[in-house]
Amino acid sequence: MANTHERESMDRRGFLKGVIASGAAPMLFNGCATGFFANSRVNVAVVGYGRIAHTMDVPGVLRLSDRCVVTAICDVDARRAEYGKSVVERHYLGEGERREVSVWSDYREMLAADPSIDAVMLCIPDHQHAVAASYCLAAGKHIFLQKPFAQTIQEGRVIANLATDKGLVVQVGAWQRSRPQFRQVVQLVRNGRLGRIARVEVGLGCDKSGGSRKPEKVPSTFDYDAWLGPTDGTVPYNWTRCHNQDLRRIGDRPGWIQLAPYGWGMITNWGAHHLDITAWGLGCDPSAVRGKCEWMDQSGDKLWNVHTTYDLHYDCGGADVHVSNKFQMGVKFIGENGDWLWCTRGAVKVTPSDPDPVVTPGMLGPIAASKPNLLDPLTEVKVDVLSRGREKFLTANDHFENWIEAVRREDPGYTVSNAEEAHRSTAFCSLGRMCMELSRGREEGSLRWDAAKETTGDAAADKMLVPFARGKYDLKPILEKAGYDYAKMVKPLA
Repeated sequence: MANTHERESMDRRGFLKGVIASGAAPMLFNGCATGFFANSRVNVAVVGYGRIAHTMDVPGVLRLSDRCVVTAICDVDARRAEYGKSVVERHYLGEGERREVSVWSDYREMLAADPSIDAVMLCIPDHQHAVAASYCLAAGKHIFLQKPFAQTIQEGRVIANLATDKGLVVQVGAWQRSRPQFRQVVQLVRNGRLGRIARVEVGLGCDKSGGSRKPEKVPSTFDYDAWLGPTDGTVPYNWTRCHNQDLRRIGDRPGWIQLAPYGWGMITNWGAHHLDITAWGLGCDPSAVRGKCEWMDQSGDKLWNVHTTYDLHYDCGGADVHVSNKFQMGVKFIGENGDWLWCTRGAVKVTPSDPDPVVTPGMLGPIAASKPNLLDPLTEVKVDVLSRGREKFLTANDHFENWIEAVRREDPGYTVSNAEEAHRSTAFCSLGRMCMELSRGREEGSLRWDAAKETTGDAAADKMLVPFARGKYDLKPILEKAGYDYAKMVKPLA
């Protein structure tokens, strides 16, 4: 039986065949898109209007007003939703278009009420990713999902399986794949410029203690229970657990990023960028991880609780992937003969709350190599093709344009960061987090990983693979309503 997306695609193809047979030409295919949206704009809804939406994601799609339009804003914080509406409407007014943007507090109600929505940007805290993404995919919507892909590995597996089964586009906020220095280094590595990769050094930076455990009154405009979603619903509210209520500070780094179980700290936050590049370059999954970390000071009323310093070693296809706060932020691939290729963001400052980029003497720039000729033009490499298996090397210069074009083409394979790869990259990060948890009170933690079965073989660790669930914030009823077997969907599809 065809799924919803397949039926819709067949309906559209049937419509087009009818048009061609009749000799009519209601739409022109401009060579850019080849799908249903070829001569129309994609209707985009935004769920979560906070720091990343305001400073990066929404501006990213507003620039593409010839191909998409933001039609709805949804946030459990009503003040943020209204603010997002005003920002978007002012933008369109500045382009000479008077447009009404609808406002919602519940994305489920939004999708039920507005079938014209084609795609959804999910700019929400990490612990909310799985339930929201799965609901949107089950509803037949293409999605842009902020990184990290999911909060647990089985949550990520569900999202990837749903996207694959329904044939929907998923772009992930791993935007470094759309930056030239990362792309060039990965392409050189994958084409053997360094020979066999012996090790990779990955630097991610550190979080700092802070926040407050003092209970505060929940603002009347904030649905705190919905914000907590699938996590413990009894924890007291304090704005440092969630985000600043001052709209003038909407670009500030929110507290939840350094507070489990909403965020796991740098290992999944920046790890979802740099370990994604590592996985992209190596083209394999880790088979084991060992290491340790230090944890945040929670003396007094300090709330935040994730790791601070850390030192991890992954075995990835025989390469030692060494992740440490002692390294400069970035990724260094080191070949068997000692030659290396390096990539990092350089002077890029993505959001106002990012630390100011500083390159001190002795630090490497955006792209570097142990020998200058390693960065010579790709004379030994066929551009956009990988030597291993003749795999197509997907490229993009604009992460948001890449997503919108994929939606317009209705082609999940067009995005530079797809659901399956994003799941595997985030699992890379999550295994490090799990290893650090297991090292509490011990000198070092260690885990083995069976990527084919997605299990560690360790009962305590495998409990950390399981999706979060509470009341209506649960993947099981979403999957069952969509006709899927939950037990099968939390495992790799056969």
